[in-house]
Amino acid sequence: MSGFRIAHFESSMEWGGQELRIVEQTEWLNAHGYPTAIIARPGSKILEQAQRRGLPTFELPLRGSLHPSTLTALLRFLKRERIDVLDCHGSRDSFYGAYVKWLTSVAVVRSRHITDPVNYKGLHGFIWRRGNHGVLVTAAKIRELLVARRFARPERVTVMPAGVDPMRFHPNVDIGNLRETLGIDGNRTVIANIGMIRPDKGQRYFVEAARTLLADSENLPPLTFIQVGEATTQTTAYREEVLKAAGDALGRDILFLGYQDEIERYLALADIVVIASVDTEAQTRLIAQAALMRRNIIATRVGGLPEMITDGETGLLCTPGDVGALCDAIRKLLSSPLLATKLRDVAYERAQREMTFEHMMSVMLEAYRQAIARTGRG
Repeated sequence: MSGFRIAHFESSMEWGGQELRIVEQTEWLNAHGYPTAIIARPGSKILEQAQRRGLPTFELPLRGSLHPSTLTALLRFLKRERIDVLDCHGSRDSFYGAYVKWLTSVAVVRSRHITDPVNYKGLHGFIWRRGNHGVLVTAAKIRELLVARRFARPERVTVMPAGVDPMRFHPNVDIGNLRETLGIDGNRTVIANIGMIRPDKGQRYFVEAARTLLADSENLPPLTFIQVGEATTQTTAYREEVLKAAGDALGRDILFLGYQDEIERYLALADIVVIASVDTEAQTRLIAQAALMRRNIIATRVGGLPEMITDGETGLLCTPGDVGALCDAIRKLLSSPLLATKLRDVAYERAQREMTFEHMMSVMLEAYRQAIARTGRG
């Protein structure tokens, strides 16, 4: 079965990795014969980005977890556009998705992007169990959690690997005059942290490790640490805390560069990419991006990260929130060029097999086909 029609339902107002992934998936699906739209709230960042890219959208004012006018508008849209699959990405989206499942013949899929504990109380547990035709998760750890809680049967949960475009993320990305623009000398090793500035992403530990290593300049090569990403409206106080932790190195050896569209140029600039997350991380596409670009990767043992990194084989893993362990991992790569080369090469080969966008989308489409089959229409 091919060419079925899809709608992604995302009620978040913010912009982050989850929202970017939905937009990029929608672009791919439309380009490959699967007409796909994004359902989002007026004023949301994902709606703005989708419209900027010329993607089909539907503005849906969301009132609570169930409001008659919202449900009616959603049902009308699904019928008018002849949608075959509704992919719900959040809790409130999934409440409406459950009613779509019960009232129509549309296949409803629930996507779960984070490793946070699942709300199983009252109606939430019932919606998990009875409100969809299948579940897509971004880490095997999430699947284990859902199955253990009996929120879903094992055969109905698909782990979708993190995948990126190898034509965009590759070892030969041209950074142009980026070093000169940022004032980074050619002899300096660049260590990057990329992601939204939030407590769960661990930028505070990244900065503290940077300060520790910069203080040991006699034993290490010249280092520059960069952070690419911005805070959300809820995490501005945390951003100020992280900036304060950078001390007098801020703006000189520790650079905060804000949100950047061409993330591949900053990955190409980096020698080492650090994922310092302490909570909620699933399989991050940042690892796939860095691996396809032959960057060295250090990550924490959080959520789905160990599913993507084999310690000592494709990268290095360390304890979350442990500044000393993070410093040790960086020192290890700086002092062992042969190890660094081996890790990059093996990670690159694995990423070409398992972390491309095409591979990710093939897994997702098969999950959609199975969901359609469960409606009895397949």
